[in-house]
Amino acid sequence: MNLTPEAPPQGADLPSSMRRLVLELGMLTGLSVSYGNARESDTCRIGLAREVDLMDGAFVPCERPLTGHSLYDLASLTKLFTAVSVMQLMQRGLLHLHDAVGVVDDRFAALQDTSLYDVLTYQAVLRSPERIDAQPTPEAALRQVFLTGRHLGPEPARLYSDMNALVLKYLVERVSGLAYMDYLQRHIFAPCGMGETYARVPEDRLADCLCYNYEHRLMAGQHRLLEDAYPGRPHDPKARLLAGVDGGPCGHAGLFSTQGDMVRFAQGLLRGDLLSRASLMELGRDRTGRPGNDGRPYRQYLGYLCFAKGAVQRVSEVPAWMGHHAFAVSGYTGNHLAVDPELGVFDLFLGNRCHNRVSVIDPPELADQLGLSPEYAGVLPWPDGRSVRSSFRYIHLKDALLHRPVRQALLARGWMPGPQPT
Repeated sequence: MNLTPEAPPQGADLPSSMRRLVLELGMLTGLSVSYGNARESDTCRIGLAREVDLMDGAFVPCERPLTGHSLYDLASLTKLFTAVSVMQLMQRGLLHLHDAVGVVDDRFAALQDTSLYDVLTYQAVLRSPERIDAQPTPEAALRQVFLTGRHLGPEPARLYSDMNALVLKYLVERVSGLAYMDYLQRHIFAPCGMGETYARVPEDRLADCLCYNYEHRLMAGQHRLLEDAYPGRPHDPKARLLAGVDGGPCGHAGLFSTQGDMVRFAQGLLRGDLLSRASLMELGRDRTGRPGNDGRPYRQYLGYLCFAKGAVQRVSEVPAWMGHHAFAVSGYTGNHLAVDPELGVFDLFLGNRCHNRVSVIDPPELADQLGLSPEYAGVLPWPDGRSVRSSFRYIHLKDALLHRPVRQALLARGWMPGPQPT
């Protein structure tokens, strides 16, 4: 299998790293990488949109390559669209950081004293009374959303959560008077020229969807195989269930898009098509971080529904070479977008770590006993006699195998400030 012709001639280290991730380590079925500035970009692509199918209880080869029309489940990259929507409404004077969520939208009765700022920056830890994805119907799930309140107990180890963006979707709808997807179409997709981004994937595009089905999980000694992530259905169970209410995306997940459209989105941000320069510089400013060297535990560095530049690179989503106004979001399915408005560049990874992979090992310490490589790649035996590749902790390889080569490619192209190649 070879990189597609879109692979750039410069930055040859990037194609090598992509081959390592996909072909040698086998942690992803396929991977697309794009990088560039507000006007120019390059794209590489390697691997498959689908490897296998399950027929009559047995897995059979069913290979389908990635193409320029492949549709990726953006998962949590959707949060960035919600953040941009909220900031657009603030720019227009329709929302303010001090506004109380439950006052703007009285359906959130338990958030009458919680400000937009607290929700947007994860200062407020939000929880629903019952698990949203465990509800029997979409309507019951929506009731749990509107019962969401502020958790007043000990601070959790992870501030980052789906709940904040999920709640803010409904503020966007209430203030704008538009359904969330209609708002996105009018105020983000159209200005950026994004014509292949969907909540409901059209029937004639389902074949273009990556397969995220057949995810394997090893949890508390139990082997689990997930079989309900059909093409065009959000992988995220909350988004999947709530889509049954109005067919639209949630604030935290539920969008499908192509690589080309996501490049247009990143470039639209950098050009100022969506937000003012001042707003863009505020998006990734840290509002929560703590380095963890003062006797208190590390606290995640977060901006507006996104990750900010962190003090500990291993747990920072922002590339080490980006600055303190950069912001980044990762998606569970294997995606990542980072934007640096000061350097004027972005890097975008669209991958698939779920399909036919062991993606979750819990407790994580168990992984050290399973004979995996130092990168946690390798194969694990499954009770039915198959050997299944691991994508566990793929996230920790992004800096070395993707972000750093992208930086070299950006420098080689002359698309960002820095030393030029000799």
